[in-house]
Amino acid sequence: MKNNKILLYLMIIISIILCIPSIIYLIVNGSVEGFNSYYSYTLTKANSIPLGLLNGIIIISLLLLFSIIYLMIIKKEKSIFKNKKSIIIFIAIISFIFMIILPYLSSDIYYYIGDSWLNSKYGENPYYTTINDLSERGITDEILNNTGYWKWRSVTSTYGPVWNFIASILSSLSFGKITIALFIFKISSLVIHILNSYIFGKLTNSRKYILLYGLNPLVLLETLSNVHNDIYLIFFILIALYFFIRKKNIILTIIFLALSIATKYSTVLIVPFILIYYFRKYNIGKKLLYCILSGISIITIVILLYLPYYRDMSVFTNMLEINHRYSQSILALLYCLSKCNHIFIFLTKIKLPIFALFYISIILHLLVKKNLSWKYAIKKYNIVMLVFIFLILTTFQKWYILWLLPTIIWQNRNMRKIIIFLTIIAIIPSLIFFMIGNDNFYCGMFYSSIMIYLAIMYIIIVKILNINKKRRIKCQD
Repeated sequence: MKNNKILLYLMIIISIILCIPSIIYLIVNGSVEGFNSYYSYTLTKANSIPLGLLNGIIIISLLLLFSIIYLMIIKKEKSIFKNKKSIIIFIAIISFIFMIILPYLSSDIYYYIGDSWLNSKYGENPYYTTINDLSERGITDEILNNTGYWKWRSVTSTYGPVWNFIASILSSLSFGKITIALFIFKISSLVIHILNSYIFGKLTNSRKYILLYGLNPLVLLETLSNVHNDIYLIFFILIALYFFIRKKNIILTIIFLALSIATKYSTVLIVPFILIYYFRKYNIGKKLLYCILSGISIITIVILLYLPYYRDMSVFTNMLEINHRYSQSILALLYCLSKCNHIFIFLTKIKLPIFALFYISIILHLLVKKNLSWKYAIKKYNIVMLVFIFLILTTFQKWYILWLLPTIIWQNRNMRKIIIFLTIIAIIPSLIFFMIGNDNFYCGMFYSSIMIYLAIMYIIIVKILNINKKRRIKCQD
């Protein structure tokens, strides 16, 4: 038992090593002002490929070592932890360290802060006004000056009203100081992360799933260090699933699903799977009617949440703006490889109709299926989400993999392994970003394709190992 606890100390040590440059930066500068040259791990900006490569090797090696220890802790959790309380405490310790790490792999948090600040400080509507608009008016302050390249981009909010409301409250507590604002957002994410870990425990009564989520390297890196708002999406889905699975309360399930959709729209994909399963015992006519009524209820809640920001219909369509960009996705790769541009245009036109047909066919299958089980429904949802993330989205980001975690509990063993594998390898393609020093279109276009390739290789290797294992067992018999 004592030997196994060494794994905990090693994880703490690695986390502190990852944190040291951020601590030194804060001590030397006394602020995060100017800290927007991301993809640089050391305190010296990586202006050359050799230094960038070294930075990348350091950070990726540390995270991969962290990941190995993470898997070992999950495997040996019974001999390491006494109870769930001790697990939550350890998750809180690691999470606190990652919270201190400055967001060197993404600048999105500065966009969140600036976008919400223009609302909380200047009373501007984030769906119609951009940080750049304020700059052009000559309005400036410490927060607006530290939004990185977002200051010059005319990007209105692509998130739901729940996130804008939360972000506005958080930024309003910052006194106009960028460092305070950053750590207020980080502390909020820390609290939500611990709550998510706790809810995983309540959903499963399994300590492994608490660790699986709470110490996951991608979760820690992207939600606590880089402070992406996907953690709130996960939070509302988990609460919805808790009321659905544990309390059998469809009303609260609907409310929290609506809150999740009003944070980030991708949650809408899970709604039919939950509703069809809940009304599975009715005949097809009633089942369809109750699903439609429940769906209308969710849409109504989302619309009501948008009303404080409403001026015209663009408040609902702003979220679609991201689907007109091409970065890091398989579609970005196809765009670059396509010799005939009209072929790519044709593919972009048919991808959504094909996905819609694929999605509808699965929904119809579940509607007519007898003796529908929850695991079966969620397995189908998981396939839909994987297709959506890797093949439909025009802009791919590694933290989108986190959308698969709330339902990982009900996946089979192989699918769980694939999802965890994806979260671990997600950092590897970032090596090119460390070398180049930015995330422009061309250096990022292969990101999702590399992850798909690595995942396929993993599946093939696992299949080969399983075949060899079965052969050895037969030989022994």
